[in-house]
Amino acid sequence: MKGAPVSEQFDDVYFSADNGLAETHHVFLENNDLPAAWQGRERFVIGETGFGTGLNFLAAWKMFVETAPADAQLHFVSFEQYPLRAERIREALQVFEGELGPYISKFLAHYPLTIPGFHRIVIDERIFLTLIFDDINTAMPELQAQVDCWFLDGFTPAKNPEMWTGTVFSNMARLSAPEASFATFTAAGDVKRGLREAGFEVQKKDGFGRKRDMLAGHYPGERGPGNIPKPHVAIIGGGLAGTSCAFALKRYGLSPVIYESGQGLAGGASGNKYGLYNPRFSAFRSVESDFYATAFAQSMRTFDTMEDIGQDAVGALHLITSEDKDKRFHNVCEHWGWPEEGLSIVDADMASDIAGIGIKQDALYLKHAGAVSPAKLCVSYAGDIEVKTGQRVEDLNALPEDIVILACGFGAKNFVPWLPIHSVRGQVSEIEATDVSAALRCNLHFGGYLSAARDGAHMVGATFQKWLEHTDTLSDDDADNIARMQDAIPALAQQQFKVLSSRAGLRTSSQDRFPIAGALPGDKRVFMTTAHGSHGIVSSLACAQLIADQITGAPESQPVASQGSLSPVRFIERAAKKGRKLEGLPPDLK
Repeated sequence: MKGAPVSEQFDDVYFSADNGLAETHHVFLENNDLPAAWQGRERFVIGETGFGTGLNFLAAWKMFVETAPADAQLHFVSFEQYPLRAERIREALQVFEGELGPYISKFLAHYPLTIPGFHRIVIDERIFLTLIFDDINTAMPELQAQVDCWFLDGFTPAKNPEMWTGTVFSNMARLSAPEASFATFTAAGDVKRGLREAGFEVQKKDGFGRKRDMLAGHYPGERGPGNIPKPHVAIIGGGLAGTSCAFALKRYGLSPVIYESGQGLAGGASGNKYGLYNPRFSAFRSVESDFYATAFAQSMRTFDTMEDIGQDAVGALHLITSEDKDKRFHNVCEHWGWPEEGLSIVDADMASDIAGIGIKQDALYLKHAGAVSPAKLCVSYAGDIEVKTGQRVEDLNALPEDIVILACGFGAKNFVPWLPIHSVRGQVSEIEATDVSAALRCNLHFGGYLSAARDGAHMVGATFQKWLEHTDTLSDDDADNIARMQDAIPALAQQQFKVLSSRAGLRTSSQDRFPIAGALPGDKRVFMTTAHGSHGIVSSLACAQLIADQITGAPESQPVASQGSLSPVRFIERAAKKGRKLEGLPPDLK
């Protein structure tokens, strides 16, 4: 085999020039005793230090499909600080088209945006890939998982010593299930010593090709009981938060039940005809920005696989209407680590070309943003799920299910009175497109938003009224939505817009404007997902995936820091630091 791809950062090949696929089989599959190791297992977890082109993942995936039990699931968790673009991966793997062609195509169809953070990719209901794009020494301590075998495949220690550190080896030990195995192409003394110091039993084995030796071994311990019975889960609420939980649990093979107090799904704030999806932008990269960025990427990938959800992936321009936005959006582009083609600042002329109408401001252009129908999305999420409508749950202990997820927006406060959440009324207006506005080709954000025309209409919104608690529509709110839009977009200032319909809903928000997701402190049976605010289309799915991971014991799709920021425990801890007590907090939690 000639022309093996070479890393620009480390001047080293991604796989053997002799035969990369044969090397993968010898080093990683055979020396981790695959496929024998996953026989009789409902879930098998592989951890990898260095994703590269994905060759090891593809080979393991193919072997798993061919040899594992039909109802078993493979989780593959891999770190990569310098992710390759999809085109480069396709080019590098072209030589293996004969053996891996269908797998390469399917993988690249799901390949995420190459942005920092944890990316959960669901290939299908058997294969789950978690790609972590970050420095492994920073990101590995943020992972929660029980790994059954390790592929140690960073570039050679001589050229990339940061991939072979005590931090990596100690975290391998922390994450390893009893009897977890490992294999690596290198036989370097520092690697052997580091693994032994971390508690691994290490042996030299015959290497591949021109490499005389390699290392393999296992982590000691005794494996516990095998497969655990799948819990029965009740979900309270049939909006985006609840139906996305059902969707995530269903992909893990569970059969949850949704209890909805209304007469149908998406009866509350999730029932809008169209909803725009994009991350929430903050000036610098942070735990919160990583959550929203990867949640956006996950939503985008998921929507692309779904039908009849009203998706319209037209991109979005966030107009720079103030000095604060100018500074914040430039910082986003500088610090978030996104590829320029996905996120960039464009001048007014370029913004006008993108939009199809005249734009007077520079803008932040988010190429992959779009819109969906939240109501249709809820229905799609809940496909094949039992939904009990007209069921108002008042006593969680009366439910027969093993686990309960509170996904009922502000209604969570009925069960958790100390939770610091509040409602915000928002009204959106559907307006008839004019000859001028019909030319708009993307969504526009300016404090409010205007969607691209669809079926001769735009969605414009939304009001933000913390002081109102009703959902009656108001003609003054329609007028305010249109006026704010026309102030921001002079090209539409003289247009006369006819209001076709309006809808008001109560969004739930938290004290710190960040979603709440995770286990209820003091009650291992109860989880919650609420307070998704105006970005619920993307945050609800990411939170649902995390809760599904926590319930089933799968590798967790959010880093430890994000889980802490999402957890309801955060409010108790903050109050305690300030010497306060949350009103309604049970005595055993104070």
